[in-house]
Amino acid sequence: MEAIWFADQVATMERVIPSVLFEPLPAESREARRSQRELRRINRLMGNFGWFRRQLRRRLRDFMRGVEIGAGDGTLGRLLYLDPMLRDKLSLTGLDRAGRPASWPLPWEWRREDVREFAGWGDYPLVLSNLVLHRFGDEELSRIGKALENSCRLLLAVEPARRSLHLTELRLLRLCGLSREVYEEGRNSVRAGFLGAGLVESLGLSAKDWKFDVEITLRGAYRLVAERR
Repeated sequence: MEAIWFADQVATMERVIPSVLFEPLPAESREARRSQRELRRINRLMGNFGWFRRQLRRRLRDFMRGVEIGAGDGTLGRLLYLDPMLRDKLSLTGLDRAGRPASWPLPWEWRREDVREFAGWGDYPLVLSNLVLHRFGDEELSRIGKALENSCRLLLAVEPARRSLHLTELRLLRLCGLSREVYEEGRNSVRAGFLGAGLVESLGLSAKDWKFDVEITLRGAYRLVAERR
């Protein structure tokens, strides 16, 4: 009966976008460093970093320029750069409202811009998004999707899965020491997350032009691969 109860909750849980985007804390503050550590922990628990690396190893046959939107503290970029199977096939630009982090690989570019105002999509046939797109409403996602239609060949995105199960998982992490700030941000993120074809539909990507693969994991990840036909 518990499984049925969770299924019912999933079916009725509406997507709720935070009224204000999460503002980055001052990079050198103790709170920012703690939040970054906890977010890295959550990413590892969700398996996000390993998933991006496996997908790129599998799909990059030739050299490709890419952009990671909302690249944050640069952890994903650094891990990809240190992978000898990817370094010669990938040049990744970090895009974020915050300044370039010390961990971002020196040979790779960093652009300090808001993704909603970014005009350089045409330079990047590869787009990576790790826990970013759920922060935007359908209108903003539609604009991003139109930009991707004009330039992108491969989109890899991980977002929160919008299921009550993952709110329970966050409560358990809170009991294990997760800070209140990251816990509240996580709750907002789950409620703003995606299920089924939700992200594809919000972006407005056409099945005529794209192949889609969506996976939802028990650890709370909504994983989308969108590849140009």
